[in-house]
Amino acid sequence: MNQSNIKESQRRMAPDARREAILDAAQGLFMARGWEAVTIADVLEAAQISKGGFYHHFTAKEDLLTGIVARMTDQIVAATEAARNRASGDALARLNAFLAGSLRWKAEHAAEMRAFADVLMRPGNDILYQRIFNASAKVVVPVLEEMIRKGVEEGVFDVADPRLAAEIVIGLSQGRQAVLLDAMSLAAAGDLDAGTDRLNARMRAEGLTCDRLLGLPPGSIPLSSPDDYRRMLAGLAGAEGESAGARVSAERNRARKED
Repeated sequence: MNQSNIKESQRRMAPDARREAILDAAQGLFMARGWEAVTIADVLEAAQISKGGFYHHFTAKEDLLTGIVARMTDQIVAATEAARNRASGDALARLNAFLAGSLRWKAEHAAEMRAFADVLMRPGNDILYQRIFNASAKVVVPVLEEMIRKGVEEGVFDVADPRLAAEIVIGLSQGRQAVLLDAMSLAAAGDLDAGTDRLNARMRAEGLTCDRLLGLPPGSIPLSSPDDYRRMLAGLAGAEGESAGARVSAERNRARKED
Protein backbone atom coordinates (compact mmCIF):
# COMPACT_ATOMS: atom_id res chain seq x y z
CA MET A 1 0.00 0.00 0.00
CA ASN A 2 1.46 3.40 -0.94
CA GLN A 3 1.75 6.36 1.43
CA SER A 4 -1.33 8.16 0.09
CA ASN A 5 -3.49 5.08 0.61
CA ILE A 6 -2.05 4.59 4.10
CA LYS A 7 -2.87 8.17 5.04
CA GLU A 8 -6.40 7.84 3.65
CA SER A 9 -6.92 4.60 5.61
CA GLN A 10 -5.67 6.25 8.80
CA ARG A 11 -8.01 9.21 8.37
CA ARG A 12 -10.95 6.83 8.28
CA MET A 13 -9.81 4.94 11.40
CA ALA A 14 -10.50 6.17 14.93
CA PRO A 15 -7.40 6.39 17.20
CA ASP A 16 -8.51 3.50 19.43
CA ALA A 17 -9.25 1.34 16.40
CA ARG A 18 -5.86 2.21 14.92
CA ARG A 19 -4.12 1.18 18.14
CA GLU A 20 -6.02 -2.13 18.16
CA ALA A 21 -5.09 -2.74 14.52
CA ILE A 22 -1.42 -2.23 15.34
CA LEU A 23 -1.64 -4.65 18.27
CA ASP A 24 -3.49 -7.19 16.13
CA ALA A 25 -0.79 -7.03 13.47
CA ALA A 26 2.02 -7.27 16.02
CA GLN A 27 0.43 -10.20 17.83
CA GLY A 28 -0.02 -12.12 14.58
CA LEU A 29 3.60 -11.52 13.61
CA PHE A 30 4.96 -12.43 17.04
CA MET A 31 2.97 -15.68 16.95
CA ALA A 32 4.14 -16.54 13.44
CA ARG A 33 7.80 -15.52 13.64
CA GLY A 34 8.68 -15.08 17.30
CA TRP A 35 9.50 -11.90 19.19
CA GLU A 36 13.10 -11.46 18.09
CA ALA A 37 12.45 -11.90 14.37
CA VAL A 38 9.83 -9.14 14.07
CA THR A 39 10.77 -5.52 13.41
CA ILE A 40 8.71 -2.35 13.71
CA ALA A 41 8.87 -2.09 9.91
CA ASP A 42 7.19 -5.51 9.70
CA VAL A 43 4.40 -4.29 11.98
CA LEU A 44 3.95 -1.08 9.95
CA GLU A 45 3.56 -3.12 6.78
CA ALA A 46 1.17 -5.67 8.29
CA ALA A 47 -0.97 -2.99 9.94
CA GLN A 48 -0.78 -0.73 6.88
CA ILE A 49 0.18 2.13 9.13
CA SER A 50 2.72 4.96 8.80
CA LYS A 51 5.61 5.59 11.18
CA GLY A 52 3.82 8.64 12.49
CA GLY A 53 0.68 6.62 13.16
CA PHE A 54 2.71 4.00 15.00
CA TYR A 55 4.68 6.39 17.18
CA HIS A 56 1.52 8.24 18.12
CA HIS A 57 0.59 5.16 20.15
CA PHE A 58 3.88 3.36 20.88
CA THR A 59 7.49 4.40 21.42
CA ALA A 60 9.25 1.05 20.89
CA LYS A 61 8.69 -2.60 19.99
CA GLU A 62 8.62 -3.47 23.71
CA ASP A 63 5.50 -1.32 24.08
CA LEU A 64 3.73 -3.64 21.64
CA LEU A 65 4.40 -6.64 23.83
CA THR A 66 3.20 -4.95 27.01
CA GLY A 67 0.16 -3.63 25.14
CA ILE A 68 -0.73 -7.15 23.99
CA VAL A 69 -0.25 -8.48 27.54
CA ALA A 70 -2.50 -5.79 29.01
CA ARG A 71 -5.16 -6.52 26.39
CA MET A 72 -5.01 -10.26 27.02
CA THR A 73 -5.24 -9.68 30.76
CA ASP A 74 -8.33 -7.51 30.24
CA GLN A 75 -9.81 -10.37 28.21
CA ILE A 76 -9.06 -12.84 31.01
CA VAL A 77 -10.73 -10.61 33.60
CA ALA A 78 -13.77 -10.15 31.35
CA ALA A 79 -13.99 -13.89 30.63
CA THR A 80 -13.90 -14.75 34.33
CA GLU A 81 -16.40 -12.10 35.39
CA ALA A 82 -19.38 -14.21 34.37
CA ALA A 83 -17.94 -17.20 36.26
CA ARG A 84 -17.47 -15.07 39.38
CA ASN A 85 -21.02 -13.76 39.13
CA ARG A 86 -22.40 -17.29 38.73
CA ALA A 87 -20.39 -18.69 41.62
CA SER A 88 -22.69 -19.59 44.48
CA GLY A 89 -21.39 -19.04 47.97
CA ASP A 90 -19.03 -16.60 49.58
CA ALA A 91 -15.99 -14.56 48.59
CA LEU A 92 -13.80 -17.69 48.58
CA ALA A 93 -16.05 -19.31 45.96
CA ARG A 94 -15.82 -16.17 43.81
CA LEU A 95 -12.03 -16.02 44.17
CA ASN A 96 -11.65 -19.68 43.21
CA ALA A 97 -13.96 -19.13 40.22
CA PHE A 98 -11.75 -16.24 39.11
CA LEU A 99 -8.53 -18.24 39.48
CA ALA A 100 -9.96 -21.31 37.74
CA GLY A 101 -11.37 -19.20 34.92
CA SER A 102 -8.06 -17.44 34.45
CA LEU A 103 -6.19 -20.73 34.19
CA ARG A 104 -8.77 -22.16 31.80
CA TRP A 105 -8.41 -19.10 29.54
CA LYS A 106 -4.62 -19.45 29.47
CA ALA A 107 -4.86 -23.15 28.66
CA GLU A 108 -7.29 -22.47 25.81
CA HIS A 109 -5.25 -19.57 24.41
CA ALA A 110 -1.74 -20.91 24.98
CA ALA A 111 -0.83 -20.66 21.30
CA GLU A 112 -1.57 -16.93 21.39
CA MET A 113 0.78 -16.57 24.35
CA ARG A 114 3.68 -18.28 22.58
CA ALA A 115 5.38 -14.94 21.85
CA PHE A 116 5.72 -14.38 25.60
CA ALA A 117 7.23 -17.83 25.98
CA ASP A 118 9.75 -16.87 23.32
CA VAL A 119 10.72 -13.82 25.38
CA LEU A 120 10.86 -15.75 28.65
CA MET A 121 13.12 -18.49 27.31
CA ARG A 122 15.77 -16.13 25.91
CA PRO A 123 18.66 -15.20 28.24
CA GLY A 124 19.01 -11.53 29.14
CA ASN A 125 15.32 -10.66 28.76
CA ASP A 126 14.70 -10.07 32.48
CA ILE A 127 13.82 -6.40 31.97
CA LEU A 128 11.30 -7.26 29.27
CA TYR A 129 9.83 -10.00 31.45
CA GLN A 130 9.44 -7.40 34.23
CA ARG A 131 7.51 -5.19 31.81
CA ILE A 132 5.22 -8.10 30.95
CA PHE A 133 4.62 -8.76 34.65
CA ASN A 134 3.91 -5.08 35.38
CA ALA A 135 1.42 -4.83 32.50
CA SER A 136 -0.49 -7.83 33.82
CA ALA A 137 -0.32 -6.77 37.47
CA LYS A 138 -1.70 -3.31 36.65
CA VAL A 139 -4.91 -4.95 35.46
CA VAL A 140 -5.24 -7.82 37.93
CA VAL A 141 -4.23 -6.31 41.28
CA PRO A 142 -7.28 -4.00 41.56
CA VAL A 143 -9.61 -6.90 40.73
CA LEU A 144 -8.01 -9.15 43.34
CA GLU A 145 -7.96 -6.34 45.89
CA GLU A 146 -11.71 -5.83 45.53
CA MET A 147 -12.43 -9.56 45.91
CA ILE A 148 -10.21 -9.82 48.98
CA ARG A 149 -11.74 -6.69 50.50
CA LYS A 150 -15.23 -8.14 50.12
CA GLY A 151 -14.01 -11.39 51.66
CA VAL A 152 -12.74 -9.48 54.68
CA GLU A 153 -16.09 -7.71 54.99
CA GLU A 154 -17.87 -11.08 54.86
CA GLY A 155 -15.55 -12.49 57.52
CA VAL A 156 -14.18 -15.10 55.12
CA PHE A 157 -10.63 -13.74 54.76
CA ASP A 158 -8.45 -12.54 57.61
CA VAL A 159 -5.95 -10.01 56.23
CA ALA A 160 -4.81 -6.63 57.50
CA ASP A 161 -4.44 -4.95 54.09
CA PRO A 162 -6.37 -6.25 51.03
CA ARG A 163 -4.21 -4.25 48.61
CA LEU A 164 -1.00 -5.69 50.02
CA ALA A 165 -2.46 -9.19 49.98
CA ALA A 166 -3.40 -8.78 46.31
CA GLU A 167 0.10 -7.56 45.47
CA ILE A 168 1.64 -10.56 47.25
CA VAL A 169 -0.60 -13.01 45.38
CA ILE A 170 0.38 -11.46 42.05
CA GLY A 171 4.01 -11.35 43.17
CA LEU A 172 3.98 -15.13 43.41
CA SER A 173 3.65 -15.25 39.63
CA GLN A 174 6.78 -13.15 39.24
CA GLY A 175 8.73 -15.54 41.45
CA ARG A 176 7.35 -18.38 39.32
CA GLN A 177 9.49 -17.35 36.34
CA ALA A 178 12.29 -19.88 36.89
CA VAL A 179 9.85 -22.77 37.44
CA LEU A 180 7.82 -21.84 34.38
CA LEU A 181 11.00 -21.62 32.34
CA ASP A 182 12.00 -25.13 33.48
CA ALA A 183 8.54 -26.49 32.72
CA MET A 184 8.47 -24.89 29.28
CA SER A 185 11.96 -26.20 28.49
CA LEU A 186 10.90 -29.72 29.44
CA ALA A 187 7.76 -29.42 27.30
CA ALA A 188 9.73 -28.06 24.34
CA ALA A 189 12.15 -31.00 24.69
CA GLY A 190 9.21 -33.40 24.48
CA ASP A 191 8.68 -34.26 28.15
CA LEU A 192 5.26 -32.78 28.83
CA ASP A 193 4.75 -35.06 31.83
CA ALA A 194 7.82 -33.74 33.63
CA GLY A 195 7.01 -30.15 32.70
CA THR A 196 3.46 -30.54 33.98
CA ASP A 197 4.65 -32.10 37.24
CA ARG A 198 7.15 -29.29 37.75
CA LEU A 199 4.60 -26.53 37.25
CA ASN A 200 1.81 -28.30 39.13
CA ALA A 201 4.03 -28.80 42.21
CA ARG A 202 4.82 -25.09 42.26
CA MET A 203 1.15 -24.13 41.89
CA ARG A 204 0.10 -26.51 44.66
CA ALA A 205 2.60 -24.77 46.95
CA GLU A 206 1.34 -21.36 45.84
CA GLY A 207 -2.21 -22.39 46.71
CA LEU A 208 -1.17 -23.37 50.23
CA THR A 209 0.70 -20.07 50.55
CA CYS A 210 -2.45 -18.17 49.53
CA ASP A 211 -4.42 -20.14 52.13
CA ARG A 212 -2.12 -18.89 54.88
CA LEU A 213 -2.02 -15.36 53.52
CA LEU A 214 -5.81 -15.08 53.57
CA GLY A 215 -6.27 -16.90 56.87
CA LEU A 216 -7.91 -19.98 55.33
CA PRO A 217 -7.68 -23.72 56.08
CA PRO A 218 -5.16 -25.62 53.93
CA GLY A 219 -6.59 -26.64 50.57
CA SER A 220 -9.11 -23.78 50.39
CA ILE A 221 -7.49 -22.37 47.23
CA PRO A 222 -6.73 -25.40 45.00
CA LEU A 223 -4.27 -24.22 42.36
CA SER A 224 -3.28 -27.78 41.40
CA SER A 225 -4.70 -28.53 37.93
CA PRO A 226 -2.43 -30.90 35.94
CA ASP A 227 -4.71 -31.19 32.90
CA ASP A 228 -4.89 -27.43 32.39
CA TYR A 229 -1.15 -26.99 32.91
CA ARG A 230 -0.45 -29.76 30.44
CA ARG A 231 -2.65 -28.12 27.81
CA MET A 232 -1.03 -24.76 28.44
CA LEU A 233 2.52 -26.11 28.20
CA ALA A 234 1.67 -28.07 25.05
CA GLY A 235 0.34 -24.89 23.45
CA LEU A 236 3.38 -22.88 24.49
CA ALA A 237 5.74 -25.55 23.18
CA GLY A 238 3.88 -25.75 19.88
CA ALA A 239 2.90 -28.76 17.81
CA GLU A 240 6.45 -30.11 17.80
CA GLY A 241 6.66 -30.14 21.58
CA GLU A 242 3.18 -31.60 21.88
CA SER A 243 3.91 -34.51 19.53
CA ALA A 244 7.26 -35.13 21.19
CA GLY A 245 5.50 -35.09 24.55
CA ALA A 246 3.05 -37.69 23.33
CA ARG A 247 5.96 -39.90 22.30
CA VAL A 248 7.64 -39.55 25.70
CA SER A 249 4.35 -40.34 27.48
CA ALA A 250 3.85 -43.43 25.33
CA GLU A 251 7.38 -44.61 26.08
CA ARG A 252 6.81 -44.13 29.82
CA ASN A 253 3.55 -46.06 29.67
CA ARG A 254 5.25 -48.93 27.85
CA ALA A 255 8.04 -48.94 30.45
CA ARG A 256 5.51 -49.11 33.29
CA LYS A 257 3.73 -52.06 31.66
CA GLU A 258 7.00 -53.89 31.17
CA ASP A 259 7.90 -53.35 34.85
